[in-house]
Amino acid sequence: MGCWGITAFESDDGLDALSLIRHNLPEDGKLELEKIAEAMREDEWSVPNVTDGLSHTGPMALAEIIVKFEDRDIGDLDYDEEWAAHDNKFSAVKSFTVTKESVQWLRDYLSDTFKYAKENAAFRAEHGNDEWDQRGGWREEKDWLGWQNHLSTLVDRMNALLASPESQMELIPLQEQTSGPIMGGQSI
Repeated sequence: MGCWGITAFESDDGLDALSLIRHNLPEDGKLELEKIAEAMREDEWSVPNVTDGLSHTGPMALAEIIVKFEDRDIGDLDYDEEWAAHDNKFSAVKSFTVTKESVQWLRDYLSDTFKYAKENAAFRAEHGNDEWDQRGGWREEKDWLGWQNHLSTLVDRMNALLASPESQMELIPLQEQTSGPIMGGQSI
């Protein structure tokens, strides 16, 4: 397993989670966060023990997907290559519903990952392990700090959803639902 950047989509674990989610996209185009989270929790590789404080996880990829839908920027979630012609497509999603309960689970997992990653790095620093371990497994200090900033931003975005007075929210506005799926931030 490897990574080449700070986001979940820049890791094998994140791309595996993206594949799991893509495989579970509903045929009717009505995506529900609660059902995705449930499928992830049933897959032991997608949701590792949060106390491990791993840098890239399925929940992190799921949060990144939510942010992409909120920002109307899902174009890079689908592959256009011929080998992926029969894959389920995120661009076919016409409704993406999230409940406060499912967002709370996701937010808590991300927040706890952040907490344990920092605690684990501090423990390793105190016990004289090499700099790699002191930076949460990151080679470069800038990546360790960048990852922390990215995860903090994802937690903030989940907090913003939780601040909504509604117990259930729709991430695709009604006008985009009626005009067609979104692709690359544009409705068609």
